[in-house]
Amino acid sequence: MDQGLAAVLGAAVGVVGTLGTACFTYLATRQQTRDRERVEHGQWLRQQRQQAYENFLIAYDRFAAAATAVEDALQGPRTEGYEDYVAALKDAMDAFGSARVRVAVAGPHFASQSAGRIAVLFSQTLKSLQAWGEAQASGGDVSETSSQLHDVQGRVQLAYRDFVRDARSILETPPSTPGRTSGGNPFARRADLSAHDQRP
Repeated sequence: MDQGLAAVLGAAVGVVGTLGTACFTYLATRQQTRDRERVEHGQWLRQQRQQAYENFLIAYDRFAAAATAVEDALQGPRTEGYEDYVAALKDAMDAFGSARVRVAVAGPHFASQSAGRIAVLFSQTLKSLQAWGEAQASGGDVSETSSQLHDVQGRVQLAYRDFVRDARSILETPPSTPGRTSGGNPFARRADLSAHDQRP
């Protein structure tokens, strides 16, 4: 083979090799950057969810305390402070509604559903207390309304337990590490992204 041609071919092979190495390095660096951003986003989302769940539970406690105060007031003779208890209960319900919206935004869907079930039961609690107060004010029988309230309270406790279980499961599950759960398959990474959005 002509020495000049051999030199040209050798140079061409070197260029191809260099380009191949550069291309591989670029793709690997790009994937590493994407993986790092994905993990950082997962950590950020986890923090946002933790804050939303904590605020939700604080609002839950506030409503429960306000509802208990109204119930205690209804079990005795009507006093001037009763209206203040009712106003505090309505304020607590508004705060709870805002906290529930933050859970819905933070997700995932099944945590939002758990929060929604508590919201429905709290709405029923409010209606039961109002019915109790109206029956008491009119001198009617309050046994039925108080029984309804106690039934709702039992279901609230179960719904609360479910929400705490769901929130703990979400927060105890770390963001998936790229290349581990998917076995390095880039087509499986999209499935990994939704790991927190599946009920355990």
